[in-house]
Amino acid sequence: MTFIYGNSDLPRMRGEGANPPAVCLGFDIHYPCHLNPGFRPDMVKGKRNPKDSYFNPDMKEDLGQIIDRSFRPATEILLDLLDDGFKCAFSISGVVVEHLERWYPEMLELISRAATHRNAEILAETYYHSVAGQFADLAEFTDELLMHRDLMKEQFATVPTTFVHTDYPITPATADVLAGAGIEAAIIEGGAPPAPEGDPNHTYTYHGLPVLVTHCDLTDDIAVRFPSREWDRWPLMADRYAKWLAVSPGDCITLFLDYRIFGDVIGPETGIFDFLRALPAALAGEGIMTLHPSEAVRTIPPQADIEETGGPQRTILQQSALEALEEAGDLVTDRAVWRCLLETDHIRRMAMRSPSCGRSLHAVSHQATYDYFTSFMQILSHAEERSASRTRSPKAAFSLRCVPPDKAFSFSSYDRPAGYAAYSLQELASMLDFTPDDVIRYHVERDDIYRWIDQVVGDGKLAKKVQGISDRNELRSTIQKRIDELWKRLR
Repeated sequence: MTFIYGNSDLPRMRGEGANPPAVCLGFDIHYPCHLNPGFRPDMVKGKRNPKDSYFNPDMKEDLGQIIDRSFRPATEILLDLLDDGFKCAFSISGVVVEHLERWYPEMLELISRAATHRNAEILAETYYHSVAGQFADLAEFTDELLMHRDLMKEQFATVPTTFVHTDYPITPATADVLAGAGIEAAIIEGGAPPAPEGDPNHTYTYHGLPVLVTHCDLTDDIAVRFPSREWDRWPLMADRYAKWLAVSPGDCITLFLDYRIFGDVIGPETGIFDFLRALPAALAGEGIMTLHPSEAVRTIPPQADIEETGGPQRTILQQSALEALEEAGDLVTDRAVWRCLLETDHIRRMAMRSPSCGRSLHAVSHQATYDYFTSFMQILSHAEERSASRTRSPKAAFSLRCVPPDKAFSFSSYDRPAGYAAYSLQELASMLDFTPDDVIRYHVERDDIYRWIDQVVGDGKLAKKVQGISDRNELRSTIQKRIDELWKRLR
């Protein structure tokens, strides 16, 4: 999708005498549960709470540094700006509220002062900043949406009515859930489905839900390009940025930024705090109003209905992780651990390059993505194995679990690896739909599928049933029937 104005093209001028667009500026306040990259199964032995081994043991200290570099100074600046009439919105995850309440209550109080200011609006999101909206079963998405609503009411005495994406787009099904939960509008990410082709600077509707679309280019001028001396428009000053916004076409420009951009991702030495402090006056100088998202969708007529444009593009690692996560919802008995693994940050790190759009640009090597995926799957697999004994059928749970990458079933042909692997029985069955005949024949001749199911999955009964089956449909049907049987024992 191509939007008007980018980091190398001048914005299209508005018509003579036209009013400048309004601006909706929002901030995403979240701190993810980072994985413990040094996790080993033996670290959990004798411990009642494996969460301390699964996730970063220095989480408190790291968050404290982010507070000092970013959260505190940015919030203090915004409090002054809000007092002067500037309007903005805050999306505050349940996870970060828990962390701050436990470790840094004074910071939570400061954020509360800003979030409950008469000129601020609190946005709705999933409690764990999670990918649950991408699952076929939206029960967890619904639960997290309601959990977050209840927390916002308890902590900040408000019930948010505008939902904001957390890295992943809404779908027709999630739009229905949002409407059913009292959500009156949503902010979606420009450049990803179901965002419209063309200009994002309008209000739209999607399955009856009013939506705003973030302007990724203008947002990334702050989140990505601001500190770059190689950028042909460096240094970016607030008055210049305001002029760009003023001449941009449309009715309303939506900007949504990771809070850590200010002072943490982009250090104070770059002038990022000075830019934030000067921005409201610069906008006012160009005649630009700031609006809450709920005000924008209430006062600006929608430009059009958004049509279906397909789902998000995922890497094969991301797809495997998402499928394993959804299955794990019925296998991991420790809900807190499973929900921490749902955070969007984990899936984002499984791609060599993830879109920025208000976040720091994520670009790493293939090895780095695979290493992160490996750590993630090791932890998820261990959590499932640890939970098996507490289920209705430990043997069934053990057979349905995912396995770490070193135990995955890697598909190959006679001369080379096929380039993909199955991390569970269900993924094996699903991959048989598109696996080439010569690959299936290769593994059947070597008894690879039989041995993997018998020795790794640990289901000797199924292993005997599939041994020697070379017909794709029969092989897949046999495995799927066993999977369905195992799930019946658990539910």
